[in-house]
Amino acid sequence: MIPRRSVGALLRHAPHTLLAALCTGLLCALALRSPVIVCVAGTLGLCTAAVVALRGERTGGAYWLLAAGLAVAGWGWGGARLQSTTAPVVATGSVTGVVEVDTQPQRVVQGERARVRVVALSDRRVRTGTRLLMDVPQGRSTRLRLGVRLRVTGRLAPAATARSPDWWRAHLARTGVSGRLQVGTVAVVGRRGGLAGLRDRVRNAATDAVGQGLTGERRAVVRGMALGGGAGLSETTAEAFRDAGIWHLLAVSGQNIAMVSWAILLLLRAFRCPLRPATAIALITIVVYCLVCDGGASVVRAGIVGGLGLLAQLRARDAQRWYLLLAGLTTLLIHQPRAIGDPGLQLSFAAVAGMFTLAPPIARWLGGLVPQHLADLAAQAAAATLATAPVVIWHFGELSLAGLVVNLLAVPLAAAVVVLALAGILLGTITAPVGLAVGWVTGLGAAVLIWIARIAASVPGASVALPAWAAVAGACIAVGGVIALRRMQAVRGPLVAARPARVVVVSACAAVIAGVGVAVPAGHPPEPWPAHAAVTVLDIGQGDAILLRSPDGSAALLDTGPPGAPPPIRRALGRAGVRRLDLMVITHHQLDHSGAAEAILDTFAVGTFATPVDVPAIAARARGHGVPVQAIGAGDVLQVGTWRLEVLWPPSGFAPPPDANDAALVVLARAPGISALLAADAESNVLTRLRLVPVDVLKVSHHGSADPGLGDVLRRLRPNSALISVGAGNTYGHPVPATLETLRQASVRVARTDRSGSVTVSGGPDGIALISERE
Repeated sequence: MIPRRSVGALLRHAPHTLLAALCTGLLCALALRSPVIVCVAGTLGLCTAAVVALRGERTGGAYWLLAAGLAVAGWGWGGARLQSTTAPVVATGSVTGVVEVDTQPQRVVQGERARVRVVALSDRRVRTGTRLLMDVPQGRSTRLRLGVRLRVTGRLAPAATARSPDWWRAHLARTGVSGRLQVGTVAVVGRRGGLAGLRDRVRNAATDAVGQGLTGERRAVVRGMALGGGAGLSETTAEAFRDAGIWHLLAVSGQNIAMVSWAILLLLRAFRCPLRPATAIALITIVVYCLVCDGGASVVRAGIVGGLGLLAQLRARDAQRWYLLLAGLTTLLIHQPRAIGDPGLQLSFAAVAGMFTLAPPIARWLGGLVPQHLADLAAQAAAATLATAPVVIWHFGELSLAGLVVNLLAVPLAAAVVVLALAGILLGTITAPVGLAVGWVTGLGAAVLIWIARIAASVPGASVALPAWAAVAGACIAVGGVIALRRMQAVRGPLVAARPARVVVVSACAAVIAGVGVAVPAGHPPEPWPAHAAVTVLDIGQGDAILLRSPDGSAALLDTGPPGAPPPIRRALGRAGVRRLDLMVITHHQLDHSGAAEAILDTFAVGTFATPVDVPAIAARARGHGVPVQAIGAGDVLQVGTWRLEVLWPPSGFAPPPDANDAALVVLARAPGISALLAADAESNVLTRLRLVPVDVLKVSHHGSADPGLGDVLRRLRPNSALISVGAGNTYGHPVPATLETLRQASVRVARTDRSGSVTVSGGPDGIALISERE
């Protein structure tokens, strides 16, 4: 028999360690798989040893043996769970069958995209329930809806190739996607039934009703905050939200859910609603919110974290709050250990942890300046922003310094907009005029947020690029500062406790700004430098930016894309591992090609700046940095590493034509194993005059705009691959259907940055290889 006093002593030990041990075991399975039988034997052995230690009243030893047993059990369970949830890789081939739309479809240029669940396919190797990414070309179906059943024919292919980046493979593994379905024909044959079908109808109705009476970017912002997603925003506004540090408001995260529930809780408390009923109402709101939101499993995880954060506010002791949060994390990892790699999950838990540790002292500090309810809400926003900064740096390589201040205004405003938007959905079903009135109010809030984002993003230095080690340093400083504060409070008592806000805020700020002095272009993770000569069309939105890389480390950049603070090109170059440019070229003077040139000169070491056109401001900035400026024209040859760049157009001294595109630089780029024609915005009226030779790669002119002479150009070039630099959802309709059809008829493989991210084509002993960032 085990003495009761031993059991009591064991239960008095902190349960956090036991949960942490189980989590550790679950995460070990991600790095190293172990046979289940070995883990079962180890768990039984350690638990038996713990019982023996308890019988001998050795409580401490029993406690650690039990913790070790839980770690081994978690290791075994995690391995088994990973194996059972690994999505099978599908084979390439033509298929027919029935699928169900499983996520809210997204409108993209020239079609629609959604994740689907297989009901039945002609390829019997693809089981019922398998998840696929589905692309439907424009004109081949009516507008897709969540939950509809479709009879499709098309081509099945793996969702990831051998050269796909690790982050894309990890994303596919977390979402359970097995392949990609490129649709040929599609027809609606029914709808999903049961509880899932009911939820589909609710979500479709919410999508249609949110932001009633609004159009354009105001509706896009209201819909994004209420239901998740940034579809419908212009590239400029989307980049402003990112640079201002408030892009997270357009995604359903634990921070957003916690802030919405916190706002509801404060509102109810302001009307003297008791704490427990108010908390129950806020929890119900979270459940309803998650039911109507886009995002699938990530929304469920965010809802769990947000709900736990709300429940934790009822607990008086910090230990009980942390226990509740850790229990939630353990539950999520038991269900899917891969979830730990989800940036959304990491941001959610970091935000709630920040609310536990940093919000109370910040609220006390602000309490003397503003009303307490407002101070509490602002403190929650500030704490979440500071706590998530290391995670943001680690995953995205950038930190919005403006966001540290902007979130204090934007998060409370966004919480109010979300609450009103959800209320508008409900009221609109009862009486349309009330729904329209509420929608108009939410539109005002969205307009203010857009204005705040644009103002904040326009401030010089609003966002800085940081290396990944700054995230680790920031997290260590933050944790160390909080621990030190708690120890000082425990040892020194009221003397230190009288000024906790100042110490905590200073520690948190130190965590955020760690490494800011080393503001170098960085991404997470930078891709390996190519082993062979490679041409990359960078994903920078609606514009052009072409990167040429050589195996020796040399790099040339043709065009820089649109401006921004920071411009999109800086993030794209960081992802590509570029630290120095041997050559920067501007093909012609339009903002979508030259808008970020001065920012690149300010940020990167550039060997030479070359252009065929007059760009006095950019040339002056180059000379100010000691960069040689070279005027180039037809017949000139530039050498960058293994790349030989022959200028075909325009002739030197060419008088500027009325259409600046007709003066755009055309370059024939050659390197061992690969050749490319880089035509900028020069279309067939220019290209057909030139001496064209067959090439491996064509950078399609002018983002795929209408070009009646493209067929003649393709017959002379005979390219293997065509790359289109184009922004998602652009208002020009690029690339146009006629251009895509001409490329298809020429049997040219087409890759687009709006769908595939940055696209790289390299030449080596095995021939031409095309690698897409998102495929």
